[in-house]
Order: sequence, then C-alpha cells, then structure tokens
Amino acid sequence: MSLSLRASAPPASSSTGSPQPVVRSLKAFSLYASPHEETAAMVAARRALMSRKSLSVEEASERARERRRAASQIQRFDRPARWLALALPAAGALAWSGSTQGSIAILATGYALLAVATVALLARVTRTPGAARMPLDHYHLPDEQLASAEDIALLRRLAQQDSELDAATTAWWRSTAPIRKGDIRLALDFHYARQD
Repeated sequence: MSLSLRASAPPASSSTGSPQPVVRSLKAFSLYASPHEETAAMVAARRALMSRKSLSVEEASERARERRRAASQIQRFDRPARWLALALPAAGALAWSGSTQGSIAILATGYALLAVATVALLARVTRTPGAARMPLDHYHLPDEQLASAEDIALLRRLAQQDSELDAATTAWWRSTAPIRKGDIRLALDFHYARQD
C-alpha cells in the first residue's frame, strides 16, 4: 500500500529568506512636534522669542515722531480752535444780516467779529503745541525703551541658566539694533514659562 506524501506549502507568513523589517507608520512623527509635557504658554513664549524683530534706532525714532505729530495735531485742533471755527460762519451771517437790513452797525460788528475770529483761529492753529516740543523719548512705547544695565545683566544671567535661551539671544548681541525692554520681556516670559 503506497502512501502519497505531499509536501505541504509553507504558510504565507513564513519565509526561508531574511526576516522582513517591520515598517512603522510615520504619521505621528514630526521634526517640529513639541514634547507632550510642554504647555501652550511654553509654545507661545518660544514662538514669540524666535520671532522677535529687532528695532533699529531710526525705526524707533520714526515711530515716536509719528506719535508726536499725531499728538500735536490733536492739541492744535482743541476745543477753543473748534469754537473759533464755528464763530467764523456766525460772524459772516451777522455781517450778511446787517447788509440786508441796511444797518451799518450790525455790518461793522459782523466784519469785526469775523476778523477777530479769523486772526484768533490762525494764531491757534499755527502755534507750536506742547506735544511738538516734547522730546522723542517721551513718545516711545514701554517695549521700545532701551534696556537698562540691570536689564542686560538679568538677560545674561537668564541666558547662562538656560542653553535654549542662550542660543536664541546670541544673535541679539551681534545685531546693530539695541536691546530694548520688549526683548527683556520676551526672555522673561520664556523663562517663566519654562518654570511652570
């Protein structure tokens, strides 16, 4: 009695060659993925620190000059100037009323008030207001003020304690733009966010 032996086919999962490498999904991998323990405040503080824009002396002066010009315009057209501007048509109407009525007194009074209001308005508008005489430093925003010696010492101390902060602020020392109060605030926000 002959028995026919058939060689059973190897299962699909087994192979005689080298084992197949396990391929993992790369969907969860990102070079820019932040560690899970970082908070939203930490991420926001790092983003603000990295996107810091240096402000040159010329740019800060131009911004302060625009603010001073706007403040002087507001002071130039103040309440007395507006009242004088309203007095001009009133004086003109009085002079026209005197002309239609044939009254020399009312006509002269209207012209006199018109002349006085015009001269006073011109003097008010063309004067140099107090805002225009203020120094430019008065119109710098708090973050645009130059960092003091204490601020610089604090920044150096924080950079010595944190290598990431040191790497981020190294370019600040090479820049021609001075370090300002806003830069110190960015470094402090980053330092406090790291401690939380």
